[in-house]
Amino acid sequence: MWNDGVTKELNDFLNDISEGGKIDIPETYVEAVKETITNEVKNYSDFIDKNVPVDTGALKNSFVVEEIKNRDNYFGYSAYFKGENSKGVAYQKIANILNYGVPGKFAGRFFVTRAIRRLKGMNERIDQKFRDKLRDKGVE
Repeated sequence: MWNDGVTKELNDFLNDISEGGKIDIPETYVEAVKETITNEVKNYSDFIDKNVPVDTGALKNSFVVEEIKNRDNYFGYSAYFKGENSKGVAYQKIANILNYGVPGKFAGRFFVTRAIRRLKGMNERIDQKFRDKLRDKGVE
């Protein structure tokens, strides 16, 4: 296997801390990813909850967040408006209309769009969480 100087140093460093029993790098990274995603979904859900237009409260109450468990080697969540109102209109459709508005009738509230926009930069937050976990375990 060919290694340039930097790659060899990084490889030696990772082997040293892994073999020395200090830290399991892949497991630590997975923990950082899962914790960050879970926190981001909580913040997303809280933002939707605070900003969804409320008339009867049925739309707000229809918002659900479910962990996706039926896929191997996958971690994530599904967040959506579940069910239908008393007239048979899907809550997800109502949320989309309220989010984007109807030209000539009413302006969109963009509560979903703004919530999604807040997820921007999640990769950097995952990296920071990973660095924090490494520091907490004595690796700098």
